[in-house]
Order: sequence, then structure tokens, then C-alpha cells
Amino acid sequence: MRASNIVANSLPSTEFKYFAKQLSFYLILIAIPFIILALLELTLRLFSFGDEYPLFIEKTSTNNQSTLYLQPNPKVINRYFSDEKLAPKVSPDTVYFKKEKSAGSFRIFIQGGSTAAGFPYGRWGSLQGMLEQRFKRLYPNKEIEIINTAMAAVNSYTLLDFVDEIIEQQPDLVLIYAGHNEYLGVMGVGSAFAAKGGRLATLLHLKFKNWRLYQLLQKSYSLVFSPDEQPSKTNKSLMSQVAKEKEIVLGSDLYQLGIEQFTGNMSLILQKYQSAGIPVVLANLVSNESGQVPFSSVASVDWQAIKSRLSKDNASAEIARLQQSLSIDKTAASYYQLALNLNLLARFDDAKQAFVLAKDHDLLRFRAPSEFSVIIKSLSKQYGADFVDVQTMFNENSKNGIVGNKLILEHLHPTIEGYFLLAEAYVELIIQHKLIPSSSASSSTSPIAYPRAKARSDIPVSAIDALYGEFVVQKLINDFPFTSAMNQGVKEVVLPASRKFEKQALIKRIEKKEWLSIQKGLLVEYQQRKEVPEAAKIAAAISTAMVDNHKASYIAGQLYQQLKDWQLASYYHNKALQQQKKNVHFGVRNFKLLFLKISFDEIFTKMTEIFKNNFRGENQAENRF
Repeated sequence: MRASNIVANSLPSTEFKYFAKQLSFYLILIAIPFIILALLELTLRLFSFGDEYPLFIEKTSTNNQSTLYLQPNPKVINRYFSDEKLAPKVSPDTVYFKKEKSAGSFRIFIQGGSTAAGFPYGRWGSLQGMLEQRFKRLYPNKEIEIINTAMAAVNSYTLLDFVDEIIEQQPDLVLIYAGHNEYLGVMGVGSAFAAKGGRLATLLHLKFKNWRLYQLLQKSYSLVFSPDEQPSKTNKSLMSQVAKEKEIVLGSDLYQLGIEQFTGNMSLILQKYQSAGIPVVLANLVSNESGQVPFSSVASVDWQAIKSRLSKDNASAEIARLQQSLSIDKTAASYYQLALNLNLLARFDDAKQAFVLAKDHDLLRFRAPSEFSVIIKSLSKQYGADFVDVQTMFNENSKNGIVGNKLILEHLHPTIEGYFLLAEAYVELIIQHKLIPSSSASSSTSPIAYPRAKARSDIPVSAIDALYGEFVVQKLINDFPFTSAMNQGVKEVVLPASRKFEKQALIKRIEKKEWLSIQKGLLVEYQQRKEVPEAAKIAAAISTAMVDNHKASYIAGQLYQQLKDWQLASYYHNKALQQQKKNVHFGVRNFKLLFLKISFDEIFTKMTEIFKNNFRGENQAENRF
């Protein structure tokens, strides 16, 4: 009896051991492929196969540079392509920021596409450039870093992919202006650079793109299929490169995929920032309503002939005819013609509505449909982000409330005035919601008052920036999708009229010569011609761009002092002093400016600091580049 009990009790133990052995065997069997894959991944990395393109890279150090700086990676777009030769030639602008964030600094990141990047003017026309200039007046004693990661041809997939790396840089605020590239931008549903397999496949691609095994598979696939599937870049504009689906009908399956893509990606972006406790500002989207014909009609409608026949006498009859036509077939061309005739009869509200419907029904989606702005506003409420009404800002500053060529250069990129107003919309919200804290606990949270009318004269876009923008836009609108056999462009795009030295500088910029060298040459020319305002603008740009160039800061201060602009003169002299704290010459100059401003407390503090540093044995720096 006792023996039988022992046998019975040993059976569960034997069964458990058998089960454990089987489980271990299957676990090892399952693990073997993963171990092999891990070994292959390590082997590929060991032999330096593949690439990684981090969003931020370290700035090359100079001899006198004591602080380490980072900058957006100019090759970051390559991370989305198996072969960098296939990537469009776009990159974020060069902007330096401290690798180690200062204790009292306020760090702002900007995300978006070509409008957020300031096309065609570049940094000084962008949201970044306009805000930097504005904040020098509003928050002169606050260290504010603005880093722009925006670039042309990207959409919400790229924005989403950047978020984690931006969060690592400890932002205090993120500004987003994006949506126009959602259909035809890189990885967009209608783009020539779209991933196969829809949104899930694209999100997986973003997750695995840095794995060397994945890159190996990508390269292998490209070797077999790229000749038939990759877009050609030879003699093509960026817009012609990216556009694959040229007929995306409002409400169609492909249209809805774009809506889902934008909504889903923006939701993920806002969730990440919300979890990290980082405030975000979203803005609705603006584009040219009256000044841009529907792209999908350029090849089939003679717009020059239609516009030449416009007349108040037959406008009413045309309106009736077009409304009848639209009841049968809602086309972008008919809505646009209807808007032209309504505008002619001063029915401006109806005309604006028709212009917007023309954009929404445009099959070639280089402009975001109105639904995107509705989504943006809804998401801002859902995730507690601040919302900027850019559309209202543009409406209020447009003739009859219809956005046209006064504020938009072509289909969606703002003019210099338009970029200024875009930035002002953000500035107003930042001030109203007190998103930038004061420099110290004891000081007021309110920025120094500086009205928009005065700020307009501070716009940092130089004469050469403006000329360059004009030339680039003329080239752009002389190509697809702005022209066709029916609506032809000019035979040759010529350089805009300018003075000889400015024309020479413009040519150098077009040829992509070194930016700093061009600016130094312009600074000398403007100073020799005693054109102090333009010289001051150039010196200020050098000072802002070249973070370790104390001489440029000093010269900018001197030039603004000549203009009797004591605030900016003090700002740049103080910057020079901060860059060269032990330089008595800079310190004494700042002392004089403080005296002119009658700021006695600051005089005592600054002079104490200057002489304290000087007695440590440091010599003066030369006042030249």
C-alpha cells in the first residue's frame, strides 16, 4: 500500500519534468532564428554596413569655441531611402544650439514642411527667423533658442519620426505648421515616394529603418525593382518628382487614406509630446485662394482666355450657367470660374467660398483641403494643444478677406509680408498664453511691448534674400504643375533687376557658394555705401547664425547704435560681451549704451563683471572678422 502511494506521488513530478523539458526545447527552437538574426545584425554593424542619419549632429568645433553645439543633420532625409541618390535634395536649415541646455534658456522647436522652413527665402523669412527677430525686442534679457527641423516635401510621417529625438533635446515649446504635403510629400498616399502596404507598413518602416538587416533587405529589393518603380530626378522640379497620383478626388478612397494618415500621425505626435509634458502650438493652414488656378485644370483650361473675357455685363449669366453645371458635376475649374465672376460683382463672401471649394476639388493635391484645418483644430482640443488661427490673420490682412497674391507667392508659400503675419499669429498666442516665462522669479511675465507696425521694419529678410526668393519662385512657376501646352510659362527665367554688387551676390547664392563669405562681402559693400540699415541687417544675420562670432555681434551693435536703435544696439553689444566676457573693449561699449538707456542698476552690474573678469589677465579682442 505504501509502495503504491510512492509511485502515485512520483507521477506528477515526472510529468512536470517532461513538460519543462519540452517547453525548454520549444523555447530554444523559437529563439534560434532570433539569435541568428541578432548575430547577423551584429555582424553587419561590425563590418560598418548601412547607415544611420540622426536628426541632430555635432557642429564642427572651431579653435576658439568653448561650448559644444548641435545642428539639424543636413542629410536626415536620406534615412527614408535605401539609396541616398533616390532622396530629394532637401534638408533643414543650418541652425546651431547648445549641446548642453543652459539652466535659464527657453528652447523652442519648429516642425513642418517648406512653409515652416521659409521657402523660398530661407531661414530669415521662416517662422524661426521672424520669431528670433521679434523675441530680441520682446524678451531681450531671455536666452531663447529656436531650432527649425522643417524642410520641403515632408509630411506627418517625418514629423512623427522626429518627435523622440526632439524630446531628447529638452524642448520647452514645440510649434507645428504642417499639412500641405500630406498627399504628395515623402511617404504620402499619393506620392512617388510612398511606401508599399499603406500606413501600417510605413509606420513599421519608420521603426525598423535603422536596423542593418532591414537596410540589407531594402537594398536587395531596390536592386531588383528600382528601375521600374523609383521616380526619375533628371531635369525635374521637386514638385514633379513627388507627384504620382495626379487625380485624388474629394471623398475618394485615396483621399480618405490621406485624412486617416494625417489624423493618425498627428494624434501620435501630440500623444508623445503630451506624455513628455511639452506644450505644443498647432496652426490651421493657409493657401492662395484667388491667385492660383486649380492645378488639375492647367492642362485643359485656357485660363488666360477666360480671365480676359471676364466682364460685369455677363457675370450674372455666367454665374447662373456655372451653378447649373456644378449641380451636375462639381469640378475645381467650374468653382474657380464661379468665384471669379462672383468677385467681379463684389459678392465677396460667396466668391471666397467658391475659391475654397475650387481648392478642395483640385485633384492635384499640392494644397491641403479645408478639412485638414478642421482636423487640426479638433486635435488641439483633444490633446490640450494651443491653436493658432493663421487663416483669420491672413483673411484680415487680405483684400475683401480673400487670400491672394499679396500674401502668397504661388499656391501656398507666403510673401515676405505673409511670413511676417504667419509669425505674428504665433507671437500673439505666445504672449497671450504666457508660454515664455520671465527671466527671473521677481520680474514681470509680460514681454516688453513692441507693436506690430514697428516690428514690420525689423523683418530680417535682406535685399539679397528677397531677390533670391523672387528668382526661385519664377523658376518654380515656370514648370509643372503651373504650366502646360495650354498655359505656357516664359521661355527663360532671368535674374531680377538689382545693382551690380547685389547681382553678383545673388549669383553666388544661386550657385550655392559659402553663405558667410557672401554676407561678409555684402556687409563691406553696404558700409562703404553708408547704407546702414541694410548693413545692420546683414551683421545681425551673421551674429545670429554664427553662434561663436563675437566680432559680428559687436559690429551689429555698432551699426544699430549709428541708427540710434538703442535696444538692438544693446542686445548685440551684450551678446558680444557674453561671447567674450573678459574683453574690456566690448564691456565699455555696453556700459556706454546702458548709460544712454539710463539703466543704472545694469551699469553697476555689468561694469563690476567686466572689471572683475579683466583683472584676471585677459586681453582685448580685435574689432574685425
